[in-house]
Amino acid sequence: MKKTFLILFILLPALVLSSIIILPDKAVSQQENRSLMTKSTISKTLENSRFQNDFETYLSDQFPFKDELVFCQTKLKLLCNQKDISGAYICKNGRLIQKIIPSDINEKSIVSYAEKINDIAKENKVFVFYVPSAEITLNNLLPGGAPTYDWNSLFEKLSSHLENASVINSEKALENEKFYYKTDHHWNAYGAYKAYEEFCDAKGVEASPLEDFSLKSVSKDFKGTLHSKVPAINSADEILLPEVQDLKVTADGKEIDFYDMSALETKDKYNVFQGGNHGIVEIENKDAKSDKTLLILKDSFANSFVPYISGDYKKIIMLDERYTFISLKEYVKMIRPDEILVLREIIN
Repeated sequence: MKKTFLILFILLPALVLSSIIILPDKAVSQQENRSLMTKSTISKTLENSRFQNDFETYLSDQFPFKDELVFCQTKLKLLCNQKDISGAYICKNGRLIQKIIPSDINEKSIVSYAEKINDIAKENKVFVFYVPSAEITLNNLLPGGAPTYDWNSLFEKLSSHLENASVINSEKALENEKFYYKTDHHWNAYGAYKAYEEFCDAKGVEASPLEDFSLKSVSKDFKGTLHSKVPAINSADEILLPEVQDLKVTADGKEIDFYDMSALETKDKYNVFQGGNHGIVEIENKDAKSDKTLLILKDSFANSFVPYISGDYKKIIMLDERYTFISLKEYVKMIRPDEILVLREIIN
């Protein structure tokens, strides 16, 4: 028995390592929707343990049948009635909701950003739309006793640093499960439309009815960011696209399609909206209702929101500061927008 155990102890790791070396590397994980470490990307330097760290990542990324093993592991957890798997809550009707607890939130950082926006709002018309996470608006669907962050406390604290801006509290308005995808952390077409209504209300203008946007179904098998965490869940979502006018769109200086239909052939179908995130996206509409320019300081929630306002402004500039190194204050002075909308999940 000891001899058999010793052989397995030596043989199994050797087989795994041999498989990793012999089999061709996978450059991308469709399941995790990310690039993988390959032999060619491993650091060649021994300084600062970079080679060791890269090699460990490489072994993890290229582990044989990794996706299949993760699926089986997740399935086993589901059979054991586990309700919190890989940072996602398993909720009613096959719905997944992202788990966010206080320790996940860098309060100092987001308060500092609110203060920066408040300074800009001294000389500009600024609206701040904090997007509540689904675990807040759909709290009634969470497993019993599931911990969450305190939306009210965080919202009030951030609002107290934004006295020069118009702050939009959409928590109650978005308390409907039809507003969020079941397998992704973003709002869907109906949630984004509700956000559009809330923005129009804050501006004191009438929102166009949903029927005017002629929603078109382009996919019924979307499995989003949360499905990647819990791949054994048998759920999928429908992606609906609002009809838009003829738009000229550039992303970081390169002309792109407003809807990137090729993204529907990939794992991350949410990238159908402007092809995903970019540093600066400029949207021009010569037939817009106004000659105004809107600057949106955004995260990915804005990608599916912007179709609804694309007919209201001659120019919309979407700035994702995670992908740029420009000075926000100087950029605002340079483009001189008529309005600024901060649209991002409150935890970011």
